[in-house]
Amino acid sequence: MKHILFITADELRGDCLSCMGNPDVKTPHIDSLAARGTVFEKHFACFPKCVPSRCSMHTGRYAHTDGLRTVMGPNHLPGGDPTLGEFMREQGYETAVLGLNHVWEEDRFYGQGEGKNRKGAGTVDYTSFTRGLMSDLALQTRHYPAATQRTGPHLDAIADVCAATVATGEVTTFSDENRTDQACAYLQTLRDPEKPFFLQLNLSKPHPAYCIHEPYYSMVDPRTLQPFPYGEPENASLPIRAQRKWRLGEEVPEAALREIQAVYYGMIQFIDDQVGRVLDVLKQEGLAEDTLVIFSSDHGDYAGQYGINEKWDADLRDCLLQVPFIMAGPGIPQGKRIQGLSEHVDLPATIFDYLGWERPPHWVWHGQSMLPLLQGAAGKQAVFADGGHEQAMRERFDTPVWEEKNGKRIKATEGKQLTYQQCPDAMARCKMVRTPEWKLVVRETGGNELFDLEADTYEMRNLYGQPGTEEVQATLMLQLLNWCLRTDTDRPFLAEFGA
Repeated sequence: MKHILFITADELRGDCLSCMGNPDVKTPHIDSLAARGTVFEKHFACFPKCVPSRCSMHTGRYAHTDGLRTVMGPNHLPGGDPTLGEFMREQGYETAVLGLNHVWEEDRFYGQGEGKNRKGAGTVDYTSFTRGLMSDLALQTRHYPAATQRTGPHLDAIADVCAATVATGEVTTFSDENRTDQACAYLQTLRDPEKPFFLQLNLSKPHPAYCIHEPYYSMVDPRTLQPFPYGEPENASLPIRAQRKWRLGEEVPEAALREIQAVYYGMIQFIDDQVGRVLDVLKQEGLAEDTLVIFSSDHGDYAGQYGINEKWDADLRDCLLQVPFIMAGPGIPQGKRIQGLSEHVDLPATIFDYLGWERPPHWVWHGQSMLPLLQGAAGKQAVFADGGHEQAMRERFDTPVWEEKNGKRIKATEGKQLTYQQCPDAMARCKMVRTPEWKLVVRETGGNELFDLEADTYEMRNLYGQPGTEEVQATLMLQLLNWCLRTDTDRPFLAEFGA
């Protein structure tokens, strides 16, 4: 009996784990998982936003094919489409998705009416609000120790957006500690021992706000960390220029950006401890030898890079799209590092391949199994991503850009809405093709981009249109066009015509 444990962090960059070479972040539990498994070092999300990215993990389809572009509930998956969580249940697995949903429409996920929040009422057997022990654990109160907030004029400069802070005192919330408690309780108490399980634990950090409690707040010294490049890239596209102007401001002090990066790292070290707790229980319950463990994230975060915070729908840089992907368990090589390209749409095909299942003919996915890479097969020639919004949506934008918090006026959603209001075209639609050596981003408006990734790891020099790049641009453009043709929407499916 093979179990599946799938743990996701929210907004965790691929270059911010110690097992990925980051000298300033200590992630011993995730590193241990990597040591007893395989690390896919060049794994990518297909959209720099939570819901489209998470939906792609469950459907194996690129987000644009199904029109997925926002995080709002109506943009979650409707009934009728096959998804990984539902299919596992149909095959006799007991299923649990804990933490944020971000895939299925709410009524489908939790159930409706009197049956709502009962076991098996929705798309999976257990959610974080299933009645009984799960629900009791969801909103426990946490007591964070007293701490001294780092201060200074550099922090005042970003106070209306995302001041990096330390949490103290009593907090009652749907916290990652509570979600981890739920995962542990499921493994120890709630699961049906007669069934294999599919458990997905969705942790919310290191998603901003940039805030963490002690001891994590003090674990990374902002003065000594290796900083990301904080300056504006050469020949920068409109999304970068607009965000630098309207989110943190063009003259934000380096010390403030270091503070953001340090707190982001502290949140990651907190997440590492939660992962460790679940892996310890898995071992204590005698399940480790029979469980495929996968660790990943939905997408990344600027964390101060380019002088910007959080993420952006229409920027397709590696800091937002390259994410960790680690597999460990029976049959997975230990200590192996994969350099070939892979992406989130590959997840269903990989799990099906691992379990020896055939894809149902009605399930049209775009991904392919990653398991051949473990036997030395080459990765994909390219990975792809999509972002941004259509012009009509940009024109009808009407969302508050300021809000009150703790008696203070701050920018809504860390300055994202203000940027959108002031420069709607910074959110224009865009598409990306990325090979091991090159990346091309094509935008509806706001400037195309071409990066030589071997010479320019942080994508600081946009070479689009430069002399000598004509051949590589043409080749990438054709790859991108062919991808668009292959993955154009196939809806509505007309069963009576087989089309």
